[in-house]
Amino acid sequence: MSTKLTRADNKRFTRIIPAAAIMYMMALIDRNNIGYAFEGMNNSFHLSASVMGLVGGIFFIGYLLLQIPGGHFAAKYSAKKIIFFSIICWGLVAISLGLIQNSTQLLICRFLLGITESMVYPTTLILISKWFPLSERARAIGYWSIGGTLAGLIVGPLSGFIVDNLSWRWLFILEGLPALLMAFVWWWAIAETPQEAKFLSKNEKDYLAKEFAKDALVNNGVVNGGWKAALSNKFVWYLTLVFLLNNTFNYGLGLWLPNVVKNLTGSSYTIIGLLTSVAAGLGILSMYITANHSDKTKERKWHAAIILMVSGLSLLVSILSIGTPFVSIAFILLAQGIWGGFSSVFWSIPPLLVSATALGAATGLINGVGNLGGFLGPYVFGFLIDKTGSTSTGLLFIVFVQILAGVLLACLRHKNLKNNKTTKENNKPWKETKLS
Repeated sequence: MSTKLTRADNKRFTRIIPAAAIMYMMALIDRNNIGYAFEGMNNSFHLSASVMGLVGGIFFIGYLLLQIPGGHFAAKYSAKKIIFFSIICWGLVAISLGLIQNSTQLLICRFLLGITESMVYPTTLILISKWFPLSERARAIGYWSIGGTLAGLIVGPLSGFIVDNLSWRWLFILEGLPALLMAFVWWWAIAETPQEAKFLSKNEKDYLAKEFAKDALVNNGVVNGGWKAALSNKFVWYLTLVFLLNNTFNYGLGLWLPNVVKNLTGSSYTIIGLLTSVAAGLGILSMYITANHSDKTKERKWHAAIILMVSGLSLLVSILSIGTPFVSIAFILLAQGIWGGFSSVFWSIPPLLVSATALGAATGLINGVGNLGGFLGPYVFGFLIDKTGSTSTGLLFIVFVQILAGVLLACLRHKNLKNNKTTKENNKPWKETKLS
């Protein structure tokens, strides 16, 4: 007897992904709003550009600490529970940032925010790997990552408005409170696996079981074992280096972007927030197109590598046209917007190179160590501002590391990265598949 999987049997996309996307959006808002508070904190605590860069970057020192155990325990135990407790903890720390009294407390709170958010990304990737087979993985990660891009769309205008009309303290308090509410929405909306989900139809459960069985046959020639295998594998460390360079660009540009645009335009933070939201809109478009085309062609590496190189070159054009503010800002926003398509295809690569048992630790390692670029980028950027009195040197630094990341990724070689087979059905988030 056979049945068809149709649009109605699509709860993994209409329930799991929206909840994960909203959760991730809130995490990134609480992480990245710091750039809009730099001027106010400087007035309160008299911080140099280097120290402000350290404030932005110290988050990622804490962010490293629980990445590998987070991914490992999510794969072995419960991703749902880990994320639930993480949401509550980061929400409380985010609110506390609005109550600090000196620069030491500021640095401590940013470090703690990094720790409390550190398990979210690898754990969510593990949750997605439990819900979405390889044929849907890039789209699933892409649609989830739209939450991160929406954060960029929201954080600029909202943070700019709060800072202009209230204060930098209210920025952290008002943007931290929603996380506490989100924790309970998460607990209600998410099931650990399709088998445990009461809201899935039997058709959808049977389809997923069949697809995951197929995936198990694909995982040959990959790293097997647990966290020890992931730590000793050259491909995992290679991807970690690429991701570290990419994040040096991403956070170096992202956290200093409000100041760069303010220097170019002299506008209020509300206007700056509206301008930077254009990049987020482009990012959503880039993510949608890239993820769908990558799933359609079954190609991952070149999609991600080209995005890295093109975003780096776009920022270089911005620097070269800095005498024409309109053109310069347009290419800055284009660089950040194009980058939005990177994550979904990049995170579809590790499952092709490591087994399911090693994936949690590998994801934690790549994301944790790679996110040290989030420390390096803002700090070096601020240091170069102090030394040169200009943002141009900092921008040139992150251009170099982004293009280097693209070249390194393009040079990666593995037999599982050469699969370009596809079918028309793989271009849909559901499949009208006969189940036997």
